[in-house]
Amino acid sequence: MLRSIVAPFRTAVGVLVGGLLTLVLGTFVIVMSRIDPESGSITWSMRTWARTLDFFAGLRISVEGLEHLEGGGSFVFVSNHLSNLDPPLHIAEVPASIRFLAKKELFRYPVFGQAIRAVGIVETDRQAGPAAHREINRQVARVMEHHWSLIIYPEGTRSRDGELKPFKKGAFRIAVDNGLPIVPITIAGTREAWIPGKAWVHGGPVRMVIHEPIPTTDLGAEHITDLRDRARTVIAETYERIRFDRR
Repeated sequence: MLRSIVAPFRTAVGVLVGGLLTLVLGTFVIVMSRIDPESGSITWSMRTWARTLDFFAGLRISVEGLEHLEGGGSFVFVSNHLSNLDPPLHIAEVPASIRFLAKKELFRYPVFGQAIRAVGIVETDRQAGPAAHREINRQVARVMEHHWSLIIYPEGTRSRDGELKPFKKGAFRIAVDNGLPIVPITIAGTREAWIPGKAWVHGGPVRMVIHEPIPTTDLGAEHITDLRDRARTVIAETYERIRFDRR
């Protein structure tokens, strides 16, 4: 009951603070990306933006498996997708400089759209043909060139009912083509914190589990289906374990 009462105020404050922060940090990264696209200040700005949103969203976050990334490097992260809160959660908590595949509609927002394009977020169009896929490959190549990591939601969109959906192959093809390890990530709690299609952000406990990297060195196209199925199994089993226990 209390969460429902607080939710409108939490949402209003979060929108106000998030909008102001997007204006300030978005302008900064647009400028900085022209000066030095690999500057650590860009990653710092992205994390500051994300952590602020998570704070005002009322997320109480716990993370497991950070030790799996202690060696550093570039990865293709794949995660289940439950809410619009997932990208800020990943930016804030994954210890890597990560970029996303984002739908083209997000690039239309003033400042925000320019900022995400400037930092290397990959624009996608689900309705586009082969030419757009070539453009996606070009943008992904830029991510790899700068030794960033990429996070992809292989379900393709948020799960409206909270159940894990089938995985598409695109993320695993990118990983194999670039010889990058695949790191599955399981999250739970973001759907309850902000249910898809609802206006109010309720906050609450969120859990993230970072799994052991799956190497792709010397693998070819014939291994993509197995990699997809292996990653989905890891995420599915963990999701069933943690989805109702996020203390």
